[in-house]
Amino acid sequence: MDVFVHRVVTDTRDHRGNRLLEAGPWLVAREDAENWAEILRSVGYKAHVERMNGELSGAHSDTALADALSSMA
Repeated sequence: MDVFVHRVVTDTRDHRGNRLLEAGPWLVAREDAENWAEILRSVGYKAHVERMNGELSGAHSDTALADALSSMA
């Protein structure tokens, strides 16, 4: 069975001006990814949602996404 998964990708610059693309974990629900992207945009990040057709290798959790995103701040 095909499953579409989604993740939030942020586009920032480091202190030298180099572009940094950081991707969060894959989520099953596009709505969850869009909500996280909107939160990040509201605090000044450039963020978009990517989609991939595939299978998840493990269970997802909102805490995993929160942990990954907090490390970007």
